[in-house]
Amino acid sequence: MLQPHQRMSRLHMITLASTVALVGAVPLAAAVAGQDARLAARAFEAAQPRHDGSARPAHPASACGPEIASPAGVKARACVVTRGEEVWARASYRNATDRPLHTVLTLRGPDGRTTRVHCTVRVTAERSVCETPREDVGRGFPDAAARRAYLARTEVSSRDGARRLLRAGSNSAPTGGS
Repeated sequence: MLQPHQRMSRLHMITLASTVALVGAVPLAAAVAGQDARLAARAFEAAQPRHDGSARPAHPASACGPEIASPAGVKARACVVTRGEEVWARASYRNATDRPLHTVLTLRGPDGRTTRVHCTVRVTAERSVCETPREDVGRGFPDAAARRAYLARTEVSSRDGARRLLRAGSNSAPTGGS
């Protein structure tokens, strides 16, 4: 049988271990709850009606061209993406070459205005993505014809830009690499 001071020592040890576990668990629980609250707030905002009374679509709509493959081992696909009153270009890539490549992604609007970004295409068998900044067009897209007024094009080249490997467009016929 344990002496009273030994029982007290064990009780102190159990209390100390429980306190340490609780101190570690409370911040973790708060972080998880905070992340859930942020996700719930975003979902709630997306479901709210817009100023014009229409609901914001939950998922963006895409108008994509075909995936183009070059003999060098690069694949690319360009898309115009719309969501509510926003429009942007997105290009996805697979780079099976042995070195990173350079790409220029362009979004052209119906008024001829363009937005252009430069991205690095990593060496990976997984799909990587490059996007232009989202633009607010000030009105929604009532039909597919309004979306087709925007064009996305991506041109993949060697890292120094000296050799073009392929060009892919959202509304273009397939064109292979050079």
